[in-house]
Amino acid sequence: MASGKALLKTYIKKTHKAEIDKLKSQNKQCKVSIDYENLNHFLIEKTGKDFWKHQMYQYIDQMDEIFNTGNVTLKFMNVPERDNLHDLDATNNNKWISTKAMIKNMTDVRVDLKQASYICRECGAQNMINIADPNQSETVPSYCRNPDCAGTSKSMFLDKDTSIYRNYRLLKLEEPLELRSGGTTREFKAIVLDYLASPFTNMKVGDVVNVTGIFKIEPRKVKGRRDGYEFIIHVHNITPVDDVFEDSRISEEDVAEIINLSKREDIFDLLCNSLAPEVYGYDIIKKGLILQLFEGNRPLNDSFKSGMMDRWTIHVMLIGDPGIGKSQLIQSVHKRSPKNITISGTNTSQAGLTVSTVKDELTGTWTMEAGATVLADTGVLCIDEYDKLSASAQKSLNEPMEQSTVSSAKAGLVQVMSARTSILAGANPKYSKFDPYKLYREQLDIPESNLSRFDLIFVLTDDVDEEKDTLLADALLNKDYIVDESEIMDIDLFKKYITWIRANCFPVLSKDAKILLREFYVDTRKTAMETSDGKPITPRDLKALERLTIARAKCEYRQEATITDAIEAIDIYKEALSGLGLTLATAGELHGIHSENELGAISEMENMIRNKIAIEGNPLSSESLRHLEMECGVLCHEKGINHEGIFDIAYSNVKKTL
Repeated sequence: MASGKALLKTYIKKTHKAEIDKLKSQNKQCKVSIDYENLNHFLIEKTGKDFWKHQMYQYIDQMDEIFNTGNVTLKFMNVPERDNLHDLDATNNNKWISTKAMIKNMTDVRVDLKQASYICRECGAQNMINIADPNQSETVPSYCRNPDCAGTSKSMFLDKDTSIYRNYRLLKLEEPLELRSGGTTREFKAIVLDYLASPFTNMKVGDVVNVTGIFKIEPRKVKGRRDGYEFIIHVHNITPVDDVFEDSRISEEDVAEIINLSKREDIFDLLCNSLAPEVYGYDIIKKGLILQLFEGNRPLNDSFKSGMMDRWTIHVMLIGDPGIGKSQLIQSVHKRSPKNITISGTNTSQAGLTVSTVKDELTGTWTMEAGATVLADTGVLCIDEYDKLSASAQKSLNEPMEQSTVSSAKAGLVQVMSARTSILAGANPKYSKFDPYKLYREQLDIPESNLSRFDLIFVLTDDVDEEKDTLLADALLNKDYIVDESEIMDIDLFKKYITWIRANCFPVLSKDAKILLREFYVDTRKTAMETSDGKPITPRDLKALERLTIARAKCEYRQEATITDAIEAIDIYKEALSGLGLTLATAGELHGIHSENELGAISEMENMIRNKIAIEGNPLSSESLRHLEMECGVLCHEKGINHEGIFDIAYSNVKKTL
């Protein structure tokens, strides 16, 4: 029976001969990429043994010998995942592994010797020494390879000009969020070489990747001194996972069950009942949270490459009095999202949210480390106590919430990382209890620019109402709020349902749905402009309604979003507005839109401030500013508008012109 090496040579000559001959004739480096499935089929057909039994990976470094040239590099592609990163230990030493990981941080491109060229001073002969990896010290030849020369290591010098160099990077890998058990993970150092480490490699902090390579135990060095041992993965190939929601753990039986579930007429109710079943009520809010989990349509790959893409993530905020179920709703989403991170705003910084630069203890160089928004890429980031985040931390979320990226330029490192993350935020009102008779802006410590990026903002209030309180008390005491277990979807199945639907369902808006959304947008804006107090909705609201409509169709695994989906999306949107004390005619307030009356008041106040400055000079005294603020209050009262923020806007506008 032919050896594995002979079989590999036969296969490569059969499938890549023309490519290799062409590149060899041009004296170019030839990268042979072999598809695992095709090679495996060839091996089984010829010998009855698969890729692993032949240990084909042992021939990766023997391509020079196989083809009598140093120009051929072999890469095995699409090798299936066999190993769990979390389970790797000393028993895996020097073994080939294939696993899925997330890049926690990585160094910039570095350079190292691949082949050291030593010149003999005695005869001038060149002695080439192969350097396996950057951890290996270069070894001076003990003797000259010229058989007619008696030169020793003392007669050798390193010729930097004729030596051959390569790129390399150091990575820190950890388990992807969706594979972690109990939220814990382990870190592993990895080395990538040559073209895999080039500046053009599509590899970023926070990416989930498939990794194949040799798992080794090597001496650990800290500041040049040996300090025990460590695990290092010598990467053979590393490729981004196109869709982290492609889960190999979903079996054919699971798919059949998912499709059957999707055909249930009450599937949307089943999903909603399965979310925080221990929390009584909040039906509309639960609907909004379910739509967030299914999200809108991801763009086509071409859209990614061109940079032209719409946001498809859905962001939701829950504002509520303490102790009425807000945190339970957030935790339920956390438990049921296939990929998620939960943090508290109380102890989270801007860097912890987005990206930080850390000094690597092994290399002494600066590297980028992904924050929560990047780590939760393609999943849900749940932020409780959102109001406790600093204003700068909240504003740092503006880019990922709208552009789905995090841009960073720190410590000389510039990078744009993917953050296709849905944000679920829970916030408390300033004074613990939300007052429906006050403007929502007065009760939230959240910048307007950040608030406007949420698709849905729900208010949860603990209102004293004898009839409702009686019904709630009876339900709690009699446990009537507990839904029959047959009407609650198992958490594992819930996750699989979302995972599979998101990977396989991409609804398009029906003609009627488009017409309804268009007419709703046009009519709502028209109505708002017909009154001096109107604040029209914006295109951002229209896109939010489109995402909600598509998500509603996904819940039932439909490839078309109908007018019924659009109607339900609009109803959920309107219900969220009403909790904030807004109507369709004033919804633009969430985006900083001012009514005609407010713009008039701002203009009048600007004139009053300018006149005051012309008389007293700039800057105005504290007493003059207080007097102007009082006049602003009187002016706003006469116009029937709230004075909140009017004076500050007018004064800021004037200062910009001085």
